[in-house]
Amino acid sequence: MNVLPLAFTRNLTRQVATGSCRPTAAATLSASRFKSTNASKVEDASSPQQSFTLPHIEIGPTHPSRYQDHYHNTLQEDLMYMTYDHNLASSPKSASTKASSPDGSHLPTPYEINRPAPAPRGNRPIRPSARPVAPTSIPKLESIILHTMVKESIGNKPALLSAIMALRQISGETNAGGGRKGSTGVQVLASRKGAAAFKLRAGMPVAVKVELKGQAMYDFIQCLVDFVFPRIREFPGIVLPPASSSSISPSATGGVIAFGLQPTDMALFPQIEVNLDSYPRLHGFHIQFLTNCKGKGGQDQARALLSGFRIPFARR
Repeated sequence: MNVLPLAFTRNLTRQVATGSCRPTAAATLSASRFKSTNASKVEDASSPQQSFTLPHIEIGPTHPSRYQDHYHNTLQEDLMYMTYDHNLASSPKSASTKASSPDGSHLPTPYEINRPAPAPRGNRPIRPSARPVAPTSIPKLESIILHTMVKESIGNKPALLSAIMALRQISGETNAGGGRKGSTGVQVLASRKGAAAFKLRAGMPVAVKVELKGQAMYDFIQCLVDFVFPRIREFPGIVLPPASSSSISPSATGGVIAFGLQPTDMALFPQIEVNLDSYPRLHGFHIQFLTNCKGKGGQDQARALLSGFRIPFARR
């Protein structure tokens, strides 16, 4: 469609208004087409913008966890075979035996409901009973806690920033990051009590921790086993307690494996090593593996679980 220029149209309109020129049929048609085109543009500009709907974006894991698949496909069956106790599973039930749930825990009788438990006789603590292993109670890893304390933060709070950045890079956890509601990210811990000798008051921030659950803890184990442990010089493994230690102590029946790494070991993590100059100071930190293994022999079951992830153990 041929449209006349704007200057020619204005000049032609002025001449027709003064009577000095009579427009031809072609000029009149072109002018009318030009006016209708401008009017349509004005209407389009004044009309409200069309609503745009964003596509659905699903937040989830970007890759399968190799160690998580290893636990469900291989390690779970091996732990069931290694830790199963026929004596606990097939113990004869007498008539006076109290009722118990499928997982072996005691169910209260009608007489025991709403009544406090009797105090143990004598001065000896209650011996924790061994928990029977069933298909629903196979040893498994529940969470991993990374914890570090920064003594310099007592007089200088910004000293915690390097520890916060380091644990965030190592764990990859943020508050509700990746759509996970249970992810709390890196947390700053305050002291519960004061110590005048160290100029420490109650409520002062002195430590940092982060808890890993789900796929994040399996990714951390993979990074720890594949990249960190092989590069630690003269690392024999996690030190086992001596043979003379008690088998019914809280540390032996809690099912928690804990050990620590030196500040120089933090630089061996790929997340820290790739940008080491960004961290003014490296910190040593503790690693706690929390399992569902409780009762007598729970510590041995937890060690068997971590051994399946290629985490070494050694005696002094």
